[in-house]
Amino acid sequence: MAIRKDRDEVTPPKTIMVVGNRGKGKSTFAATAPQPMHVFDFDHKIQSYRTVEELSYSNYPLSSLGWAEFEKDFREVSKLAKEGEYKTVVIDSATSFTDLAMERALQLDPTRDMNGPQWNIHYKIVRNLIEPKYRQLLSLPCTIIVICHLEIKTDQKSGATLAIQPLLGGQLAIKIPGYFEEVYLANSRTITTGKDTKTPKKTTQYYLKTVPQGLFEARSTFSGKENLLPEEIPNDYPTLLSLYKKGVDALSQKTKTK
Repeated sequence: MAIRKDRDEVTPPKTIMVVGNRGKGKSTFAATAPQPMHVFDFDHKIQSYRTVEELSYSNYPLSSLGWAEFEKDFREVSKLAKEGEYKTVVIDSATSFTDLAMERALQLDPTRDMNGPQWNIHYKIVRNLIEPKYRQLLSLPCTIIVICHLEIKTDQKSGATLAIQPLLGGQLAIKIPGYFEEVYLANSRTITTGKDTKTPKKTTQYYLKTVPQGLFEARSTFSGKENLLPEEIPNDYPTLLSLYKKGVDALSQKTKTK
């Protein structure tokens, strides 16, 4: 049994999942995390991390051979992270990581047919492949950032939107986000600037939602019911840390006044 000695002792987030549509700044956020960094580049877009100076990465073909290569690299990266060689490990993206696991699942099932994956067989295999890897990943003594795409589930008859959730497949869409301290929704908006109303300058502002938005369940374990983090934060890791510090200071002051 652990005994908490300091109520105000709050550490920066170590496990973060960032979910969003393509082009919403998810990888840009991950690229601002502490270095040295290793990226498991399942989406084959390592150029998004070109600003990272101390970077290593690995990517894989979408095949059962790719899964074998990943397991080998995962063991090596885990070993180095435990030795303090990496400050951040990134999975980009969890969606394509699941696709790779499906390729392995299809190879493991000799009875597979040409009709594609079967939920009662192949997705169970995928879950058994994926879940242990996440548990091992999240136990590493460094910052873990996982990028994931969005899935919009609709009613087939009415067309109504039923849920907006991480694109992971089956129960993984609900279970995997629960492993993380922070789950943010990446989004963007167009900002008009400049004094010339005839030819206004438009820029894109990228941000992360820390609270539920519509049908998407963003959440922050740190922010909690006290709302220690703003509802929207810039998609920049150093800024996130400064907001954490402000939240910790606010929590400390609130505790002292009681």
